[in-house]
Amino acid sequence: MSNSAEATRSVLLVGQGGAGKTALAEALLARAGVDIPRGGIFDTDDEERARERSLGLATATLTWRDQRLALLDSPGGAEAIGDAFGAMPAADAALFVIDASVGLGPQHDELWEATGEAGLPRLAVFNQLDKAQARFQAHVDALREQVGKAIAPIHMPLGIGEDFGGVIDLLSRRAVRRVDGQRYEGEIPEEYVEQAERNREWLVEAIVENDDELLMRYLDGETPTYEELSALLASGVASGSFCPVMCASAEEGRGLKMLADALVDLVPSPVERPAGDLDAARVIEGPPAAYVAKTIADPYVGRISVLRVLAGELTPDGQLVVDRTGQTARLRGLVGLTGREQSSIERAAVGDVVGCTKLEDVVTGDVLYASGAPVSLEVPRPPRGHYRVVVRAAGGSEDDKLPGALARVAEEDPSLEISRDDSGRQLVLSSYGPEHVAVVAAKIKRTFGVDVETAPVPIAYRETVRGEGRGLGRHVKQSGGHGQYGIAELIVSPRPRGEGTEFSDEIVGGVIPRQFIPSVEKGVDEAMGRGVLGGYPVVDVKVRLVDGKHHSVDSSDVAFQTAGSLGFRAAAQDAGIVLLEPMAEVKVTVPEAQVGDAMGDLSARRGRIVGTESGGQGRSVVTAVVPESETANLVPELRALTSGAARVEMAPAGYGETPEHIAREVVAQQEE
Repeated sequence: MSNSAEATRSVLLVGQGGAGKTALAEALLARAGVDIPRGGIFDTDDEERARERSLGLATATLTWRDQRLALLDSPGGAEAIGDAFGAMPAADAALFVIDASVGLGPQHDELWEATGEAGLPRLAVFNQLDKAQARFQAHVDALREQVGKAIAPIHMPLGIGEDFGGVIDLLSRRAVRRVDGQRYEGEIPEEYVEQAERNREWLVEAIVENDDELLMRYLDGETPTYEELSALLASGVASGSFCPVMCASAEEGRGLKMLADALVDLVPSPVERPAGDLDAARVIEGPPAAYVAKTIADPYVGRISVLRVLAGELTPDGQLVVDRTGQTARLRGLVGLTGREQSSIERAAVGDVVGCTKLEDVVTGDVLYASGAPVSLEVPRPPRGHYRVVVRAAGGSEDDKLPGALARVAEEDPSLEISRDDSGRQLVLSSYGPEHVAVVAAKIKRTFGVDVETAPVPIAYRETVRGEGRGLGRHVKQSGGHGQYGIAELIVSPRPRGEGTEFSDEIVGGVIPRQFIPSVEKGVDEAMGRGVLGGYPVVDVKVRLVDGKHHSVDSSDVAFQTAGSLGFRAAAQDAGIVLLEPMAEVKVTVPEAQVGDAMGDLSARRGRIVGTESGGQGRSVVTAVVPESETANLVPELRALTSGAARVEMAPAGYGETPEHIAREVVAQQEE
């Protein structure tokens, strides 16, 4: 078995949840002679078993035709898709796994765009062709319509559903069957010839597009040879200009050999496609470099970093610089990974995907390199999660442990964001949805022993004035002894939204001595912080101090501070106080046929539709401004409404006036 960089490949399996990525990966491993224990080697986490789906990136390596092939199995559910983004720089190509009984799903679209932006070569395989509802040609046609002519099958099935009995190699025009464990190769059966020739024509047209001379010869009527087409096929995949389509059944074990052959033959090696700013010479002979594709918080071993070796060779106790911090990290134990199973190894060569235990201050997305030999690498950011909840330790007994536990889990899953609420007292978790939060809570309980409970994020309401108002603040106490005397007259008026507050001193004639003006302002500030209507801070108000009175003996800072507070409240009530609510700009990308559903949902949330525009490939983008109080469940509910097709982006959009009937409800709840 060769350990050279040319003999190593890494393939990231991506696609819709339920497409059978994990089953296909394990079937390929078994076909290559890897022992698969009962229960499998992937999806061994307690939460994965309970939910019967992948929740995190897992990896294992097989050997095929003396080539090392690392399979990176990424979760495909809408609430676990983030791991696929972090794993892209660790792969030489992405294999899109599509359920032949369902066809393309929303996550395929999202991941197709992401892998394209990352410049990652792409291949596709229709899995589960043995299912009763499976289709092939219709799905291929739909895929070509959506993606373009740069995609074409190199294989097609012999039969569908229970009749799926083999695979046709379109390039060689040979049919392969497996009967009673024996492999038979021969001519294409007559009933499949017409369909096979049609698909082969698509294939040839897509391949010759990658060579101007061959294209001209083809257009002149010359038929390219098998050798010419084969040579161009791999270069087309490596350049990203062509995506081959294959077919298989993980459950029945059909098409696996041809799929493995295609991965070895078509996926470029780290030498052919160096990562980042590396070149082939640095990859093969240069100092070591690695990328952190995943960080796993293991309850028994501790932290495990999943590394892809980008250049050179890694050995235990080696030291590398972390690009994010500039600090040096020591590689302690290196382990081979087969799912969650680990085995100690003494070295890791270019292209290998391995684990490293106890790698401190290193997180998913970090690049490690030898001192003096930096590596620049673009790392795709996962889409932001817009499902936000307050998280706290149940009963408050473990509140001191929770921030650290959340930070550790966020290191493992960069799609999570940890922040504080408007008060600064409560931790807020931003994620992809309710299941994502539940998985995080279960992981914190299992790994750190902290029970987590969640609550809605408090809405950061604000107050302002509707018009101009005048108020007198009078704080006079003269009942013997040293008294208190301060009178301040104030005028308040609204300022443009978002411009903040302004205090103006317009006192003439010394009716309030200069030394007491700051005290009035301090009182006004305190009153604005406490609010007038519902206890929410007052914003976007101009306050003018226009008149007042003082006493030569009894006036004090405290007296004028109180007068300023009272005067502001009186002036605000005279002006008419209104409740403001935070707004969000929401962009929803949906298939064109579901634009009406999306607009209806946004309107029902008191959203103001700003407009719609084309999102490309049969999709539209609906933009609306929606009150933040209406967005708590927007993402999961829109996803459910559109069968998972909706993609949502949100950004703050300032504040808007709350309708009076809703404002009354908010204030009443605040007073309870």
